[in-house]
Amino acid sequence: MTQESPAVIDRSIVQLERLAAFLADEIQQPWTTTVLPLSERRLCKEALLTISVLLPKLQAVQRAQALSPERAPSRCPTCDD
Repeated sequence: MTQESPAVIDRSIVQLERLAAFLADEIQQPWTTTVLPLSERRLCKEALLTISVLLPKLQAVQRAQALSPERAPSRCPTCDD
C-alpha cells in the first residue's frame, strides 16, 4: 500500500458512514413507502446492507495499518523499552 492509502481508507469510512446514515434515514421516512417504488426501497436496503458488510472490513484494514511495522515509530533493537 502507498503512503496515501491510510488517508483514502479514512475518507472512505467517513463517507460510507454518512451514506449509511442517509440511506437509513430515507428508508425510515413515512413518505418513503408512498413515494418510492418498492424496487427503489429494496435497492436502498441492499446498499445499506452492503455498506454494513464493507465498513467493518475497512475498519479492520484501518486498524491493521495503524499497527503495521512500517507505520510504527522506530525502536532501538538493543534497548530495553
